[in-house]
Amino acid sequence: MGKQLLIRIFILALGLVLMNWVYKLVFYPKDLKQHSPEMLEVWKQQRKSDVLYFAESSNMNVRDTDIVKKSISELTDDLLPQLHFKIGAVNKPATHAGIYKEWIKNMRAPFPKAVIVTMNLRSFGADWRHSELESVLQAGVVMLKPYPVLANRFLLALNAFDNKTPAQREQEMLREWEEVKFDFPFKVPHSTVRLWDNAMANGSFLLPDGSWDMEKITLACHYVKSYAFQIKPDNPRLKDFDEIVAFCQQHKIKLIFNLLAENTEYAQQYVGKELVQIMRYNRNLLVRRYSKKRGVTVVDNLELLEGLDFSDQNWTTEHYGYNGRLQIAEKLAKALH
Repeated sequence: MGKQLLIRIFILALGLVLMNWVYKLVFYPKDLKQHSPEMLEVWKQQRKSDVLYFAESSNMNVRDTDIVKKSISELTDDLLPQLHFKIGAVNKPATHAGIYKEWIKNMRAPFPKAVIVTMNLRSFGADWRHSELESVLQAGVVMLKPYPVLANRFLLALNAFDNKTPAQREQEMLREWEEVKFDFPFKVPHSTVRLWDNAMANGSFLLPDGSWDMEKITLACHYVKSYAFQIKPDNPRLKDFDEIVAFCQQHKIKLIFNLLAENTEYAQQYVGKELVQIMRYNRNLLVRRYSKKRGVTVVDNLELLEGLDFSDQNWTTEHYGYNGRLQIAEKLAKALH
């Protein structure tokens, strides 16, 4: 009986190996193109680039009025003709380090000379970590997990990944805003995001006739919800960036974190100096944590730009006009020398 069981197990294992081989040969390329097209773009850019630039929409967003409509990565490339190498970019809106790490860990040898990864401060906050877009992003990397490709396809088919509903994610975000208390080494006006948001929403800006200025109030509240958070050791984005560092160190790839510019001018104008102090606190934590890592450079652009350099004047995004993109590109080019 024991021998028969071993034979059955062997046949089953052999069958699974054969099925995985057939799937990888016949169906996997099509499924990868459908579900993880960015990975194909990574491999494409690897074949023709010396440096890979990973970004969300900040890299590719341009103003209609821009005379020069080149991306940050293209402008950086233009500034380095003497190095004789090409920068290739892989962009996807709303992407964060948890997705970048999957792309980077699935790069093929020979690896690029350097990797540039956008470090978006907002991506550490509750509204981005619990975004309704997260399920789509997670579905896009299931096929890249370090399991047999057929097993990954079953995981995707069964929705066996972080596939919460928008309502579930919203509840997680609201709970964090309600329950997580600030613990900064300086005073802030309120102890939670919810209390601060409520205070700003309660007539913080008035029109000349004494009525509430809802346009300014809405923007002020959004600044609070986007930036009033404290990066703590259990923040999952830190683990994501740590994994990127570990992979690049292992394969001797120069790593540059592009800490993106935020509109600190408007943050102070609409909310106050305390919010800017929080943004600086989180920036300093990230710069200290990663600048000391071997082979890692952090390009700090947090306060590089003025308010008018931001394309979106009534929202918080990392979208810049040509002048803003060029200034960031200049600092990246300097880091690549």
